[in-house]
Amino acid sequence: MKADGLTQESMSTAAATAPDLEFTGERIVPGKTVEALFREHEERYVFAGQHVAGKDVLDVACGTGVGTEYLRIAGASRVWGLDIDPGAIAYAKSRYAGCEFAECEATSLCLPDESVDVVVSFETLEHLKDQRKFITECWRVLRPGGMLICSTPNTTIYGWQGTNPFHIHELSTREFKGLLGSYLCEVRLFSQAEQIYPAFVLKRIASRVVDRLRVKEAIKGILRKKAPPPGMRGEISAERSAACGIQPYRGAWMIQPTYDVAVGRKR
Repeated sequence: MKADGLTQESMSTAAATAPDLEFTGERIVPGKTVEALFREHEERYVFAGQHVAGKDVLDVACGTGVGTEYLRIAGASRVWGLDIDPGAIAYAKSRYAGCEFAECEATSLCLPDESVDVVVSFETLEHLKDQRKFITECWRVLRPGGMLICSTPNTTIYGWQGTNPFHIHELSTREFKGLLGSYLCEVRLFSQAEQIYPAFVLKRIASRVVDRLRVKEAIKGILRKKAPPPGMRGEISAERSAACGIQPYRGAWMIQPTYDVAVGRKR
């Protein structure tokens, strides 16, 4: 038996003991992700949560489902979470029985045409070879006037942080907006974790010099002795997410977002 493109067997129906997932850096694992990274993830979902009340919502590349569950709590009428990783989906099914999860590729979504009001997908584009196919699929499953909310690292900043083994192609802010504008209307850009670009570049150059002098690990060791271990949270909280974490894009070269966030509507 099928419902809205997903088999009943693939849906989460009851909570069970969540499998033990290793944190590899590719996906958020509740209780195993450091506070700074978890907070970035949290801010995006709190931002999206403002747009989901009473809506049918799809979370693409949902990972372990912690953000998908937040969208349900934020008032979504029904929430689907899709991810290509079977371990992440097994984890999500076992923990968040109020959402519906299935293993699925981002470029071939297992939902019918015009079946959802909002598509949410954070930090997905950079992992894909065929980024246009992904946006086309998001457009396909959206109802007329439906909303896509997504984010991606801004390579102008992120490119200075070294090669990410999980990323295939990172985009600049201009490339990101251009891609979405080819399929969606009313595209609005937002910034997350803004940097003053010249100061950021100087810091990165200084960091590379420190690396070459082979003293970085010694400095880290000293800091680790003085600082308490980072928190490891297991759920998203709107109260703990800074309201100013995501703000309208300024469009200034001197001020660059670490992550670009966009909201657009189906034409």
